Amino acid sequence: MTETASTYTADAIATGMSTYPHPKPHLDKGALAEAVRVQLRTWVTAEFEITIPTSEMVTAVPAESIAWLLGEITEHVHLHGVEADGDAEAWGLAHLFNAHADGLYAAHGRGDAYLLGALYSLIAARAHLRDGHEGRFELDPFGGDRHTINEKALIETVRVQLTTWVPDTFGTIVQIPERWEMRHAADLSDFLANVIGSAKAKYGDMDDDSIRGMAHLANARAHGLKAGYGHGDPHLFAALNSLILAAANLA
Repeated sequence: MTETASTYTADAIATGMSTYPHPKPHLDKGALAEAVRVQLRTWVTAEFEITIPTSEMVTAVPAESIAWLLGEITEHVHLHGVEADGDAEAWGLAHLFNAHADGLYAAHGRGDAYLLGALYSLIAARAHLRDGHEGRFELDPFGGDRHTINEKALIETVRVQLTTWVPDTFGTIVQIPERWEMRHAADLSDFLANVIGSAKAKYGDMDDDSIRGMAHLANARAHGLKAGYGHGDPHLFAALNSLILAAANLA
């Protein structure tokens, strides 16, 4: 048996038998709203001086709370503007306003997929408005008119999230796949293995931020393995949440 095959076998056995990561992740309205709230905490307070509500405040009425919060942010931007160079400002505002629209759709009962769309747009907005990214991201992860939470949309959201920080953090050694190139959770799991390998090579000597960031990357990898071995889309979503926190510490 080759080393690669042996590694995959060991991963499969560990993933199939282990209860790690624990607890089992959820993919519902409350979990999606919490993911949006956490993502906003990683940049909106510092960028716009807007206080992000607690988890308990969002949990009571998830979609409505997110729609209100995104409305507050877009109103602030309308009044005070943003500072970003070149195309980054235009694209960042487009994604921010798109996130608000998706939040409103979710609050008016159009479906939880609009919360995923809002999260995707906020990931892109952060890259443009906070980090000055001038590349172009598609406006949603769905690839069609129908907004549906499925493996394809979750993988694309993860891919874009990685695009916003991994190359700048770890260098061109990590090549981000093209849109729709990763077709299955197993493809994403393999790619996350490459990312965490590059992270380990860079952070041999760790400070507190890199220790936390590596822990979140390890969680993302564990959830990616679970998803890759058929444990369900909630693990893809949990991997995305862990990567959002990893970026906040490592990027």
